[in-house]
Amino acid sequence: MILALLNSYFIQTMGPFKYPLILISVLVLLLMVYVIYLKVRNENQETHKLKSSLNALLVLGSFNLALGMLGQIAGIWDAIDAIKAAADINPDIVMTGIKVSFGTTLFGLATFMTAALAWLILTYLPVRK
Repeated sequence: MILALLNSYFIQTMGPFKYPLILISVLVLLLMVYVIYLKVRNENQETHKLKSSLNALLVLGSFNLALGMLGQIAGIWDAIDAIKAAADINPDIVMTGIKVSFGTTLFGLATFMTAALAWLILTYLPVRK
């Protein structure tokens, strides 16, 4: 299923930003599992690890959102250059290019929303006793 997602049209159109976005998304998921492990384990000396891991979760999600927006800006920049170079401009091609440029932002936003929701839940979830 993961391979099908990675080979999907949506992922293929994300340009050079797809690999960092996917890597950070995987890191967010692994960090979520680690925080859950720390919550279940309930070691008093690991409170600092728990807090810093929760903060890292939110920061990585935010970074992925920013990286996605940067990918969109780069995609629109390339589209503008192509439009300037073209003699005949077809609106369908322009709209398809703009649609493709939103792929990175959507992926970054999905990662951010996942990280933020996990941060919220895991921050206020009581520690197992």
